[in-house]
Amino acid sequence: MVKLKRILNYNMRLVNKVILYIYRRISRLTLNEVLFICAVFLIPFFIWFWSNREAKLSVNSSNPVIVWWTHGFPSTSETITCEDNLKCDVYSDNNLGNAYNVEAYLFYASNINFDDLPLPRKARDVIWGLYHEESPRNVRELLHEKTLSLFNFSATFSRYSDIPFPLQYLDSLSDITSKEYYIPTTEKNGLLKDISPVLYLQTDCETATERDAYVRELMKYINIDSYGDCLKNKELPQKFKDDYLNKLNDNEFLHYIARYKFVLALENGVCEDYVTEKFWRAIKVGSVPIYFGSPSIKDWFPNDKSAILIQDHPTPANMSEHIKKLLKNDHLYDEHLTHKTKESITNKRLIEEFRMRPYQTDALNVANKFECLVCRKIHEKKTRLQEHIVNKSHYDCPKPVSALTLTVNPSNDWVYLWHQAEKDAEEIFKRVYS
Repeated sequence: MVKLKRILNYNMRLVNKVILYIYRRISRLTLNEVLFICAVFLIPFFIWFWSNREAKLSVNSSNPVIVWWTHGFPSTSETITCEDNLKCDVYSDNNLGNAYNVEAYLFYASNINFDDLPLPRKARDVIWGLYHEESPRNVRELLHEKTLSLFNFSATFSRYSDIPFPLQYLDSLSDITSKEYYIPTTEKNGLLKDISPVLYLQTDCETATERDAYVRELMKYINIDSYGDCLKNKELPQKFKDDYLNKLNDNEFLHYIARYKFVLALENGVCEDYVTEKFWRAIKVGSVPIYFGSPSIKDWFPNDKSAILIQDHPTPANMSEHIKKLLKNDHLYDEHLTHKTKESITNKRLIEEFRMRPYQTDALNVANKFECLVCRKIHEKKTRLQEHIVNKSHYDCPKPVSALTLTVNPSNDWVYLWHQAEKDAEEIFKRVYS
């Protein structure tokens, strides 16, 4: 019995030594060693996972096949089940085009390579679908109808798209009326001894709308606190400086910008229904947006006076006079904030759009909706595909207009690029249908 206890004690000490050794060794691992160990174990797992996933999909070859030709988004492969129990197999590997009878190719525009398309284009038999949520600066060729007409169906921010999502940056209607960040006008007035009445926060300094040129001129007439990389005249607090672009929707940051009476919200491109977080963030926190961008922005105002449009005060001097007028009259200023002060939204179009299309605030939900539309069209096969093509209304971005002059500036580099893209679009169209 005593001998057995000695053996057990010895074994326990040995185990403890081994555990201690392992612990000490792990604690001395370098980052590279940790990454290497993770890679050794995780890479085989992911290879097995994805190959097994594709194997599961390939079992049911009776479903129509849809392939995302572009990489990166949405990066899923699955059998989708849509309304009326319609099913399609969706793949994110464009190499499968040779192995399957593909009936539709989908393209995420930001990752499209017009030198690498699934040619020849079988327009009578194969659907091409375009998903695009970004401004023209990403893919200039899509500014022109020749390129757009390569596609049968679209999912874009335009209300005229097949799967529209003009409210992609509005998280909820309650964000509009909530007073979580709202600061009453009398309190904002007291803050003016420390901050300017107008906020400008921008990092992208070379844009088609020449917004920096506008703000630079406006600065001659009224004080503006400019953060970010463009026209910076004020530093952000230290807690926001590191990676501030990823903190724009943090509670603390929203409270910080809510102190300003006005926010300059100038888009980097002018397109119908292209309305970004620049507008909706100001609405959310209870600052008044001074807006330039979508020509139809009034259709999405919560109330009649929810923003001030640059085109209504066509020069920086005119705009500064209007701002100063509102600074002197709290009643006039508050007319722009009835979505906060009265917690009301009178725009029925906005309410109905958000209610009818709840998918549009989530990119993956939009992609799924788009896949199901295309899946249904494959199953129907009632009309010839070339009778339904994407046109300019699905992505309507005219020649770049300057916020400063409200006209096309011929010396703007983006105007030159617009014309160059028009030539490129012609060449792409000819190459696809040659």
